[in-house]
Amino acid sequence: MASDVTWWAGLAVALAVVLGLQVTRVFVSDLVFVVDQSRRLVLLGLIAIVFASPVLAPLVGRLSGGRLLPVATVLLVATRAGLQFVDWPLARLILAAVGFAAVNWMLIPLLRWRARAGLGILAGAGLDLALRTARTTIDLPWNPGLGSHLATAGLLVLLLVAVVLVVADRGPVEPRGALGFFALGPALGLFHLLTGNIGFAIVHTGWPLAAASALLGFALLVGLASFPLAGRHWLGWVLTALLGAGGCWLAWDDGWRAAIGIAAAALAWTVLTGVVALGGRPLRVPASVLRIASALALGNLLQVALLFRYYTATGDHSIVLALFGLVALFAALEWPRAWPAGTVALLPHIALLVAGPLAGALVWQLLTTRVQEPVPRAGGNDLLVVTYNIQSGYDRQHRWDLEATAQAIERLQPDIVLLQEVSRGWLVTSSADQLTWLSRRLGMQAAWGPASDDGLWGNAVLSHGQPLEIRTTRFRVTENLQRGAIAVRLAPPTGSLWVASTHLDDPRQAVTVRLAQIEELLVFLQPMRPLVLGGDFNAEPGSPELIRLSESGLIDAAAAVGATDPTSADDRRIDYLFITDELRPLAGSVPPISASDHRPVVVRLALP
Repeated sequence: MASDVTWWAGLAVALAVVLGLQVTRVFVSDLVFVVDQSRRLVLLGLIAIVFASPVLAPLVGRLSGGRLLPVATVLLVATRAGLQFVDWPLARLILAAVGFAAVNWMLIPLLRWRARAGLGILAGAGLDLALRTARTTIDLPWNPGLGSHLATAGLLVLLLVAVVLVVADRGPVEPRGALGFFALGPALGLFHLLTGNIGFAIVHTGWPLAAASALLGFALLVGLASFPLAGRHWLGWVLTALLGAGGCWLAWDDGWRAAIGIAAAALAWTVLTGVVALGGRPLRVPASVLRIASALALGNLLQVALLFRYYTATGDHSIVLALFGLVALFAALEWPRAWPAGTVALLPHIALLVAGPLAGALVWQLLTTRVQEPVPRAGGNDLLVVTYNIQSGYDRQHRWDLEATAQAIERLQPDIVLLQEVSRGWLVTSSADQLTWLSRRLGMQAAWGPASDDGLWGNAVLSHGQPLEIRTTRFRVTENLQRGAIAVRLAPPTGSLWVASTHLDDPRQAVTVRLAQIEELLVFLQPMRPLVLGGDFNAEPGSPELIRLSESGLIDAAAAVGATDPTSADDRRIDYLFITDELRPLAGSVPPISASDHRPVVVRLALP
């Protein structure tokens, strides 16, 4: 059985990883909206500075009289506790940045002297998966309720206890080298994008949240079970690398093929990350703090560079393969001739830390999830339709609050909601599956129209009726992020109705691009009548884009009833509801709601 101190060190690593993943999501997401995603070089520079913070570990250790671990632990506990209660965006950014640095500083002394404690990284991944499963993919720092506060307090207290016991121990140590630290950044980047991304699993498999989370957790547990066998021979590395590369490729598919790919990628990630976390053959003397800190910082910077490319390219598949390739390469360099003594004995403890919380989270999901039945409409020959760019849950003050988004929609009591800028697992927009959460929170049926190449960012339709048909398209021409549209056929009391949501390119000067997108959109929508088209068109009344839409026969329904107030934070009218002539607008408004940088456009329509 693993020694007590190794177990506690592994637990400390697991908790540090959980808290580190949380502060990373807050820092990256909030920074994108506080600074603005259009200032990409500034964003890249700021993120790189914070992710390079491990290089300060030797200085912090020297200034603290060799107490790097206790100092880093106190910093992490203080900053993470602050994130649970502070909602001022700039303060949250600072807290998250310091918390990220503290996590990295903690990992250096924990893993430098306790090689087997590196397996705690896998336990931390499983615990993180469980926590987000229990909260319908929303991370604890964005959940202000009592349950989230208690869960956070429990994590922090347990971390303090584990670190105190590790610091107090004077028993045998397991020194390790620095090479494996290079791989931790790419490994965690891959976890954010694929192997720990619940939203990705939901979107690509088409499975409900509990099943998608169970798939990821099961693959993690199978990876742990395969760990001793895979490490017996170099052939184990070859097979694991091939399995993972094939899985990363296949995961971009849909249905069962995607499920097999996601499981294969997560299984391989578990084995390879476990190898680099252990750090290769044991040494008599560990690598210096400076060498380990430098390796960790360089790995983090590799992660930053690749994630930056991934999101600026709107979900570049090749980046996932590149991240996996880096993890596989470093694992090959660290591939063991034999496992350190006691490694296999520690695996059941790690598996228990993964399986126990995840099983509890899955049971909680099953007990608290209600099956959504289509809600029959009350009598009447009209519909209330809303189009709303929700800015991925961020309000005008750059605070992420999806509950405020839900309340804004709920107050309008719509029959149909056309959404834009919906994220379903992007690190830069909170990592939450916002459509799954909103659909459950509002009790409405959801239809998804992915625009990004990875399928996790785009447009959506919420309705009280079951969609009869769903069609999607991605525009071939784009200047900024990838754009597209979704069209859904519904069955109101009188016949059939098509509703569509779209989001055109946003640089003001990109008129030619938007006109090309409109031509693609009109071809896509041509056979659909009667039609309601809503969205963020990034064009003002009288612009060439609006003239072209009018020439196509579409009617500006909000303008027809006098609802022409500005819809964007910079006081422009760029969000519209268009209809075909079979429909008639009865009333409309642009409510002064600040839950996004856009206001919703609301129109009541008479059906034919």
